[in-house]
Amino acid sequence: MKRCLVVSGIFFLFTMVMLSYASAAGLTAEMITKEGKITSKGKLYMNGTKIRSEKGNTPIYNIVRGDKGVLWQINGAENTYVEAKLTPAVNLWTTEKIPGEVSRKEIGSEKMEGYAVKKYEVSVKQGKGTNTYHQWVATDLRFPVKVANLNGKWSVEYKNIKKETPAEATFNLPKGATLDTMSVPDVLSGGH
Repeated sequence: MKRCLVVSGIFFLFTMVMLSYASAAGLTAEMITKEGKITSKGKLYMNGTKIRSEKGNTPIYNIVRGDKGVLWQINGAENTYVEAKLTPAVNLWTTEKIPGEVSRKEIGSEKMEGYAVKKYEVSVKQGKGTNTYHQWVATDLRFPVKVANLNGKWSVEYKNIKKETPAEATFNLPKGATLDTMSVPDVLSGGH
């Protein structure tokens, strides 16, 4: 169970950081993640550099505030949160250019979710190695509607994308939430 929570946390960090500098004005979307044979669903709310990511029926969700340079992992059941600073080490992805990117090749264009997208093959230096991904970017949204590793064992895709600006409160800490100084966000623990 702990491993599942850590993997979920890593996914949330990936998703939110990938989007933290996206230029889309405001949108909401359903989020579908595939890790091997496991498929998870969630919800994404975004307004510029403010992102909220919820996954399934868990009370734990994440908020990225690019405008404040922070990531909050919130436990809604306990009304507590953990805070981490957004740094280049944490910021793994952007809308189109990915930090650490060593190559990008446009390999096609298609329609996804009613949007014209460009498909790229992107190689990214991560740690001591290089990983390659396919990335589909909606040209008018400048938003990655899908990212997948080449072996097909991992992907995140956004469906039912709606151009709408979520309420500002969506990106704030819940009223009365207290800082949990004894924990580190699961998304930052590296699975240890």
